[in-house]
Amino acid sequence: MRVKIKMSYSGKEIPKNIRFTNDKTSKKRPAWLLVKGLPKNVMFLSTRVNGKIQHYRVYLSTSIPLFVPTNYTKNEMRKFYNKFAQTYDKGVKSKNILATKFLLKKIKMDKDAKILDLGAGSGLSSLPLMEAGYKDITLLDYSKEMLTKARKKKGLKKCKFILGDISELKLKTKYDLIFSVFSFASNSYFNDDEMPILWKKVALYLKPNGIFMMMGNDSEPPQSTIKKIKSGKYEIIPGYKAQWYIGRKN
Repeated sequence: MRVKIKMSYSGKEIPKNIRFTNDKTSKKRPAWLLVKGLPKNVMFLSTRVNGKIQHYRVYLSTSIPLFVPTNYTKNEMRKFYNKFAQTYDKGVKSKNILATKFLLKKIKMDKDAKILDLGAGSGLSSLPLMEAGYKDITLLDYSKEMLTKARKKKGLKKCKFILGDISELKLKTKYDLIFSVFSFASNSYFNDDEMPILWKKVALYLKPNGIFMMMGNDSEPPQSTIKKIKSGKYEIIPGYKAQWYIGRKN
């Protein structure tokens, strides 16, 4: 596979001394590009892959120059996250932990509650729960490398781990609390027409009167299945306000 980086979307030429590595497991195009030596805050790149123009963008943090195709597929996103696992904590650590701590202050839950972290990533969002004394926590993510990072965290040694896609969940357990930090944004992870399926999955695995909470969402479950308790926006870091939601299963 021949990969050449041409320019940023701003029209600026790419410096000649950049260094980059890329995914080599895909045939059509790399699922990710890791580019070093770029000017600060470059978010978009124009490339040629085997002579064909392909566009890439930074996904979560410009501090980590890891790019994904702008029109990525689900399989490409999975590969991207497997690579992102190497530097994920550096890019989002403070944001994810602050998000969970904020949500925890909004609810009351017994310490022996069964809890499911959906889209758990490297486990950052579950750490505040363990520190708060919750003992029965399950982390679910579709990236094998992300869960490998989570398993290595000292604070998560007693947790359970499930490798799987949220939209394809087939679990035997129901939970008192299901929560998600930055995994329920339809403009990034899921198509709009997939959201009703996801809400049904959440409701299915909640116990009666179970709580569902999330941060970073751009839609909400229907009131017919999960009744909204409260929601709002939280300035999780200066200049960045994230939507949050808490509801209870009917």
